[in-house]
Amino acid sequence: MASPQRARETTGDDASPTPTNAPEPTNECNRGDAAQIPDASEPDLKKRKVAEATMSVDSPSRKVNEHLVWDTNRCGDLILLSNKKQTMETCILDSDQWNCVLASQPASRFRVRLDKLGRGGELWIGYCKKDRFVPNGSTRGRFCQILRADDGVTGDDTSHPFCDGDELTITHHRANHTIVFQKNGQDIGIEYEHVTDEARYPAIVTNSDQVFMTLL
Repeated sequence: MASPQRARETTGDDASPTPTNAPEPTNECNRGDAAQIPDASEPDLKKRKVAEATMSVDSPSRKVNEHLVWDTNRCGDLILLSNKKQTMETCILDSDQWNCVLASQPASRFRVRLDKLGRGGELWIGYCKKDRFVPNGSTRGRFCQILRADDGVTGDDTSHPFCDGDELTITHHRANHTIVFQKNGQDIGIEYEHVTDEARYPAIVTNSDQVFMTLL
């Protein structure tokens, strides 16, 4: 399937990420990493467009959305939530298994800390409409593919390299119908245009093992 951007241009609607060159599944799941993530605790219940200027974001110490958490009712089977539902963790031993998580409410902007990018598979972060969310399937939306900088992989116009600990801010400018992405406060040149003015929810889509992400 085409990347999210190409799919948007051909179908006129949101696209769903699909795995490419899926890796061999790993053979273990180490839950001990949770203790190394800032603020983490025991699990709860269960188009590229080069920017001309840097956009500002809130101070890292300030939470963008005070009440934004991950939704336990819209969470894949292999995702655990902790830190008062602000941190998500994956344990995916089979790369054919997609798991997704949706935020508790729509947001015009949100920020996530990429605590650990995990291993194998693919990782996408962005927005989706509530009715396009599928916990363990083809969730459709406007996403940025998170590439692991250490892998040296060249992506396309909807992907960007990141390292553990980076922060990603995603903003839905409803007035001019765009969605833009920033890494550590710097515009990374990914912009979706002609985005309809509808409520959109922060979402993560992945088939990667040992991913940790925290809403800030």
